[in-house]
Amino acid sequence: MNFLKKRMNPSFGYLTAFFLAAMIIAGFSQHTYADEPEEEPRPEFRFEDEDLLRFVDANMEIQKVQRETQESIVETVEEHGLTMERFNQIARASQIGALQGGSFSQEEIDAFNEVAPKVTEIQRDMQGMVQLIMQEHEIAPDLYQEILADYRQDPELQEYVRELLRERRREEIRQERLRELEEEKREQEEE
Repeated sequence: MNFLKKRMNPSFGYLTAFFLAAMIIAGFSQHTYADEPEEEPRPEFRFEDEDLLRFVDANMEIQKVQRETQESIVETVEEHGLTMERFNQIARASQIGALQGGSFSQEEIDAFNEVAPKVTEIQRDMQGMVQLIMQEHEIAPDLYQEILADYRQDPELQEYVRELLRERRREEIRQERLRELEEEKREQEEE
């Protein structure tokens, strides 16, 4: 150790310290850049953006129709003296031919027989409305079902659709603001 101290030039020590410090700083700056998130490439999905947007628009309307239909069914069933749970139990028993097993009163069976066709009609009406909604949004039922299945299972697709909706909303706001500015400009020119 003494040998190194005697042989080492003081300016050599400062120069070494300077280079060492420079290397450490360079290392930190490279590390910092490596840690910064790069813009991620658009994830690849098997659906076009326009199809995803049409799906979302249609789905929002379909969900509303489904909620209204469910409320209508519940109301209709309850008007006939049954709860939805009891109606569903009787419906399952009817499907497997176990309606006369003694689990249900004759009044319940009669109420079920009276209300079941009405429920079927309400469901049929809903299916017609769903088809119209899909037609209005120009999305085929098969494509709608494929997107729905993927959307339910893929969080990345869900996030991507939310980003598409945010982008579309920002564009709508920009367009609205441009129309307002053009209208203000016309009004000023007319004065």
